[in-house]
Amino acid sequence: MFNRKSGKKFIFLLFIGLLIVAAISLTCGQIKIPLHNTLSAIGYQLGLPFFDKNDFTQEQMAVVWYIRMPRMVVGLLVGASLGISGAVMQGIFSNPLADPGIIGVSSGAATGAVLSIALGWATESMFVMPAFAFCGSVCAVALTVFLAMRNGKIPVMTLLLAGVAVGMLLGAVTSGLLTFMNEQK
Repeated sequence: MFNRKSGKKFIFLLFIGLLIVAAISLTCGQIKIPLHNTLSAIGYQLGLPFFDKNDFTQEQMAVVWYIRMPRMVVGLLVGASLGISGAVMQGIFSNPLADPGIIGVSSGAATGAVLSIALGWATESMFVMPAFAFCGSVCAVALTVFLAMRNGKIPVMTLLLAGVAVGMLLGAVTSGLLTFMNEQK
């Protein structure tokens, strides 16, 4: 497989690839901005000494700093968190095919999101539906752990079965909510 030296080289190459893709994502879009102007705008905003304000226009700076940079950072954070959650599930279940949905996280989030829509609260703010989805996933995991815990311990097989049961239950609740919403309309 990999030895330690080649593993470090591989991770370094992946990091370089990430930087290249990030640079490309900051330059490409509806408004094409040259790489030099993009780096100048970022360097100027960060207060780095060698970047001049005359290397980019205000429009380019606004597009890079206020639109593309936050989108890229959020994409990196979401990708990293999904990778970490998948690695944790694979480590817990000792199975390379395990994912966070196996303990009911996905169905809990779906139920929470559909509940916010059914109650009509999702239109109040853009943060309501994600908050409901997060609370639904936390409640699903709490219910799964509660059902699986025996004598202060959580056997892996019991956690797996409880997760599947909670996932199916919440999937049925989501389907019921969607059916009820359709009948009202």
